[in-house]
Amino acid sequence: MALHGTSKRYITQRLEREGHTALLRAVQSGQITALTAAVSLGWVQRPPLKGGSTHRAHRRDFRLREARGELGPGEKMELIYGPSPAMGSYFDSREALQAAWVAVRDELLGRTNPGRRPAGFYEFEWEGFRPPYAVERSTLWRANALSEAERVEVEHAWRVEFDAARGMDARERREHLVHHDVPVELIEAWTGERRKRTKPSPSVEVPNDTNNAPAGPHTGVAAPAK
Repeated sequence: MALHGTSKRYITQRLEREGHTALLRAVQSGQITALTAAVSLGWVQRPPLKGGSTHRAHRRDFRLREARGELGPGEKMELIYGPSPAMGSYFDSREALQAAWVAVRDELLGRTNPGRRPAGFYEFEWEGFRPPYAVERSTLWRANALSEAERVEVEHAWRVEFDAARGMDARERREHLVHHDVPVELIEAWTGERRKRTKPSPSVEVPNDTNNAPAGPHTGVAAPAK
């Protein structure tokens, strides 16, 4: 029986013959089907399915891109924000999710604002639950999880808000600093510095030197003239 265009054996032989090694490995490991590989290369057309699952198609497309070393915007969005409540996860296993995070970790961390982290960081590099957005920066700051450049930038932003709260009443000041997630440790330190700067210097008593004569030893009485 002659091999035809949609048989697994024919497709794998053709993949090997034409040098599509990444797709061949993905087919042999069961990551994708031979038909998916053939369709991606335009060798055959996928037969239409009645009532097909859109989510299943997304996962198939992801596995294909993963086999080629690619990640689409949907997968990256999930690594940044977490899985979609409506669509669920693009990844069919935790291993696939972790492999995707390792592949694009540096790219995604480089795109985040100072003091922020994508969901993949909290999933694989953080102990405990992901902190709420409102206190994320101070949580990472306390855990020494910020780079030096991040720490300097975030602390500068906090200092701006600390100075802006000067002159507010106690309630407004507290709400302002909480809203901007300024750590209480820095509030206390900066408040102490401000008090030291504004504290009046102690008065210095100037001795009466009318007679311009040195005092006698231990008596405080002017030494007799010689």
